[in-house]
Amino acid sequence: TAAEVASRAPKPLALPHRITLNLPFDVPSAALNRFSVGLFNAVYYGLHRNGLPQLVDFERFFYPLDAIDNWNRMYGKRGFVQHQVVLPVDAGREGLTNLLERLTRAGRAPFLGVLKRFGDANPGLLSFPMKGYTLALDLPVDEGLVGLLRQLDDLVRDYGGRVYLAKDAALRPETFAAMYPNLDRFRALKQKLDPKGLLSSSLARRLRIVDG
Repeated sequence: TAAEVASRAPKPLALPHRITLNLPFDVPSAALNRFSVGLFNAVYYGLHRNGLPQLVDFERFFYPLDAIDNWNRMYGKRGFVQHQVVLPVDAGREGLTNLLERLTRAGRAPFLGVLKRFGDANPGLLSFPMKGYTLALDLPVDEGLVGLLRQLDDLVRDYGGRVYLAKDAALRPETFAAMYPNLDRFRALKQKLDPKGLLSSSLARRLRIVDG
């Protein structure tokens, strides 16, 4: 699905009433597999395949899953991890193709995927965006997920990409350091502004952004 921001609308600040469905139970883990996901994708594609332009409100476009209350229960009691990466423009097609093929070989069919193109990077020392393509995938949690995520992280690193730290669940310190070349500058600045090391987090300690 692609879109452009509309220049005007009859009632630009009015949102239509949204009818929602409710998912009152956790879906069994076995029900979320490549066959059920493939069926969902086929149905979703069929509903949107005419390709004709139409005016929709931002809520329906940006938050389609909010049409289902408790949609997170589709992933079962163990929940899910959203893994988001970005690859440079030149490596985007090949890198994302290999990433999806790796998921396919592992028998993983993401229930939801979002692909966007980023503009130029900003000067933030640990900023995630770069000029290229970003892909976010929802993956149900199970015993083999962490190992698979680390394989994907290594692949992204080899293509000059990055993992989004706000959604990270498995990144290793050495892989993180290779993805974020301004890490040492960030550490030096933090030491200057926070010499007592008062500012910290579990993520920062796991990735060795800070000591401790």
